[in-house]
Amino acid sequence: MQQAMADRNAAVPQARRIEFRIGINLADVIVDDAGDIFGGGVNVAARLESLAEPGGICLGSAAYEQARDRLDIAFDDLGERQ
Repeated sequence: MQQAMADRNAAVPQARRIEFRIGINLADVIVDDAGDIFGGGVNVAARLESLAEPGGICLGSAAYEQARDRLDIAFDDLGERQ
């Protein structure tokens, strides 16, 4: 998704670009009857999102442990956060 947005933004003036931040957390969530999700897992993902650079992705430690040996990409450790 981030690569697709970067490709889209390449031909768009700076003032009209859209840059997402993504936070990924591996935890339980609650889905209500309307399909909305909530719970601690969602709250942590939202906090991780705020740590990501525009156009970036921030993973929680559990998500990182699952992805690190399966993806051929570099990860930067941001250290422990509260």
